Order: sequence, then structure tokens, then C-alpha cells
Amino acid sequence: MDEQEGIKLTPGGMKKLGNLVNIKDDIIADAIRERGGGQGQVNQLRSDYQNIRVGELAHLAAIGDPDAENAIKILKQARKKRDKYGNQ
Repeated sequence: MDEQEGIKLTPGGMKKLGNLVNIKDDIIADAIRERGGGQGQVNQLRSDYQNIRVGELAHLAAIGDPDAENAIKILKQARKKRDKYGNQ
């Protein structure tokens, strides 16, 4: 995917996402599941944040929204949880 399409990330948003910038246009709930997270992790997100794109949440996290920061953290930890517990 071309980095120039879709959501334009701010420098702060890019920093929050780190190596996950390639999924910036994905819906957060789908991205968590793709990385191996389960519905339990998706349910931890604020309900109005479950259908927002990863790049938009990264921008909100960069400007200090604690719920958005938590969503990005859940996304990053999804793979670790899968490796430890399996996708249940």
C-alpha cells in the first residue's frame, strides 16, 4: 500500500504508531483481530472508537486523548496476547 494514500498522519501520530503505520487506514477493531486479538480486546475500546481508523486514533493519541492512547496500546499488544494465549 502506498504510504501517501488514505489518512495523512501527523508526526505525533506516526510516532504513536511506530512500525504499524502500514495499517493506518484500517478500522481499529479489524486491525486488532488481524493481529490476533480477540473480541474481548475490541470490547475494551470505547464503543465510539471501535469503528475509527487506526490513523485517526493515532492523531487523537498524539494530542493527548487517553482513550485513544489506550486503543493504540491494545492494538500493539494484540500480537503478544495471541502468542501467549492463542486467539480465543
